[in-house]
Amino acid sequence: MIAVLYLLLPPSIPLSYFGFASIYLLAMIAGIVSNVPGGLGVFETVILLLLPSEITAPAALGSLIAYRGIYYILPLIVAVALLGLYEINQRLKARS
Repeated sequence: MIAVLYLLLPPSIPLSYFGFASIYLLAMIAGIVSNVPGGLGVFETVILLLLPSEITAPAALGSLIAYRGIYYILPLIVAVALLGLYEINQRLKARS
């Protein structure tokens, strides 16, 4: 998960992977402690506050939105499509 978000950040980030990993872990812990579903908003706020000032907020926020899409929305879309195919297959078998 860390690698996905690290790769989505602007390439000029003045932070090593392990430095970013510590920021990411702190943000995840803050999201879990907050009891907000998925840490939505809390996770992003902690990341934005702890990233170096060289990274603009719009660039970081764009990376965070892409991260949420890749890590949460994309698997949901794939699962719904596979469930739909499974249900169609089951109905076709029941007709035969």
